[in-house]
Amino acid sequence: MALGRTYAVSLIGMNGHVIEVEADIGQTLPAFVLLGLPDASLNEAKDRIRAAARNAGVPLSRRKITVNLIPASLPKRGSAFDLAIVMSALAAAGDVRSCGSTVFLAELGLDGQLRPVRGVLPAVMAAAGAGHHRVVVAEENAAEAALVATVE
Repeated sequence: MALGRTYAVSLIGMNGHVIEVEADIGQTLPAFVLLGLPDASLNEAKDRIRAAARNAGVPLSRRKITVNLIPASLPKRGSAFDLAIVMSALAAAGDVRSCGSTVFLAELGLDGQLRPVRGVLPAVMAAAGAGHHRVVVAEENAAEAALVATVE
């Protein structure tokens, strides 16, 4: 199995910082480890992500999933990292092809549906400024994300 890699954006005030989301599938007992200074709501993503993937018919590996949010020195808050985390885990397991430099910004409902998040415009602007030209958001955030002409 390979290392899965995607991107998300951490908002600190109105400033967005692109975060690299790495996932590794270990050969040990089932666990989900989230590293890189996540806050309490982001730590809840572990349960949300497993339930969402299962209910969407795409169960995650039952092995140890380690997710690292880089750089570790920046705080990460909220549920906007959910989609990036699950996509990196699926890429690490070989269940999806490489996500390239795509930025993912959405919360996952327990049913597997994408949920809107706050701060999409400054997040997409930060992604574009860092050279990322593809951003995936919930349908409810699509109009806001489309205001940044350099991303699809």
